[in-house]
Amino acid sequence: MQVTVVSHAGIANRIKNILSAMSQYDVSTQHETINYIFPSIPLVEEPSRTYPEDWRLRVDPEEEKYCDEYKTIDLLFEKTPEYFIDKYLDVLDKLKINSELIEYVSEFVDAWDKMPGVHIRSWYCDKRRFHSNEIFEEEIDKLDSDQKFFFCCDNSDVQKHFIDKYGDRVVTYERQIFNDPRLAESGHHDDIQLTTDAFIELLILSKCSKIIGTYLSTFDEIAWWMGGCTPEVIIPRPTDFDQAYHDTQCIKK
Repeated sequence: MQVTVVSHAGIANRIKNILSAMSQYDVSTQHETINYIFPSIPLVEEPSRTYPEDWRLRVDPEEEKYCDEYKTIDLLFEKTPEYFIDKYLDVLDKLKINSELIEYVSEFVDAWDKMPGVHIRSWYCDKRRFHSNEIFEEEIDKLDSDQKFFFCCDNSDVQKHFIDKYGDRVVTYERQIFNDPRLAESGHHDDIQLTTDAFIELLILSKCSKIIGTYLSTFDEIAWWMGGCTPEVIIPRPTDFDQAYHDTQCIKK
């Protein structure tokens, strides 16, 4: 049976929705961007059946026994139960990426040797309260003083701050970037170039040996999955950490 994924979220959440659907069905899309990034997903105008829009990876009722102490498997990174790592890596293997994008990213990272990556989401919703440049600087400053690092973010002011501070240690993918987070990381729009650029950054980040990522960001989560679940992940704890809110996102039994 074929279902159509019609997610209106950012690129990482769309990919999570696609993976959940692919774990059960053949998948199509209404998004030209998704069809371009993943050409094996056919583009349809009028879907006969749509898949529920959800940012969480699907866990079937009979699979809950594999969740260990968690009710969900999202944002767990290395704590993800092995059953689901095996399951979703198999699904990811079926999600074929546009060969032109793979070739570009391969050339971009060709000379890398254990390159760390930094991804900063400054948000455009209530999670903006979690953003702070300083918590990322603390992690970057733990690297060797001459260590270059790949850097991507959702805000031109944030990017300028880190380039001004760390100079030529900062490696970036050249793309159009704004100081309006709603235009970043394909935030709820369908612009093909902006969304493809966000995916390229995500794919480059997946090639990093270490990801210093943003609290509650699925961008880092999907980069980890696309890296074969092998990158070391460090998520700096926000200064405005809210335990109750955290527990609703990374739910324990």
